[in-house]
Amino acid sequence: MIMKISVIIPMYNEEENALNTLARVNDVLKIYDNYEIIAVDDGSADDTFKLASEFSFNNPNIRILQHSVNMGMGRSIRTGFDSSEGDIIVTVDADLSYKPDHIPKLVDELLADGTVDIVVGSPYMEGGGVSNVPFLRLFISRAANKFVGFSMAENLSTVTGVLRAYKREVIDSLELESNGTDINLEILSKASATKFKIKEIPALLEGRELGQSKLKFRAKTISHVLFSFHEKPMMLFGAVGAFVFFIGGISAIYLFYQYLAGILDPNRPLMLFMVLMLISGIQILIFGFVATQISLLKREIYIVQKENNLLRKRLK
Repeated sequence: MIMKISVIIPMYNEEENALNTLARVNDVLKIYDNYEIIAVDDGSADDTFKLASEFSFNNPNIRILQHSVNMGMGRSIRTGFDSSEGDIIVTVDADLSYKPDHIPKLVDELLADGTVDIVVGSPYMEGGGVSNVPFLRLFISRAANKFVGFSMAENLSTVTGVLRAYKREVIDSLELESNGTDINLEILSKASATKFKIKEIPALLEGRELGQSKLKFRAKTISHVLFSFHEKPMMLFGAVGAFVFFIGGISAIYLFYQYLAGILDPNRPLMLFMVLMLISGIQILIFGFVATQISLLKREIYIVQKENNLLRKRLK
């Protein structure tokens, strides 16, 4: 059986890029005997769907899907996953922030090492690079990847990017729920929890040449921070609990000093403040411990879901 490659491209108001992106990705994939390109128009208000559909008429390897309304990048990627038939599934940006020649590199890495299940294109690892990206966007992206990456078990330098290649088994086994850009985080989180092996390779991230970015960086940053706290609760509870307990400890030391000096007034509000800070700090740390245990239990649920999903696929 000939291996099939599926490339999924989520698109939203990309009329300036649609034709160029489809043509360039199609040219790169001609080295494979069996491939498909699935472009998912996410309720665009411009001519993205019209232009992409016209281009696909003379290209049997290209399929264009459409959402009636804008539902988010995550939902577009999930639609592409559900419709794909490939043994290897690749996701790329519609603006080609990563050039199409990254696709064969991702695929080759999966084929070269049978133990690897996901390959991530990373501009932030050694050998990767960034070109013509606005300073603010680059700063936010680096900070988000550093912060979110710390919350995950793997030592990954890029966790928010869409440039990736997956084995079919990975996509079939995961129950994905995200509709926004945090789907990229969700996939890595659940894949890690279910013991899939993830590997990074260097990639070059370039600023878009046409059109405007659709990402809302403030909302994206907030969602990534919340995801990190959900993934590793002690990042929040541990830091806050330790700080509150530290304040209580400093208060206790000061009061003890006053006691030794014989000037302690038991009726001072600082006495109550100290007790509240110490108790609150301990309680917050306990909440963090409980939340961490719940997070570990969640990982066990993902493993059960993986086994059930793969079993259903085999029985079809």
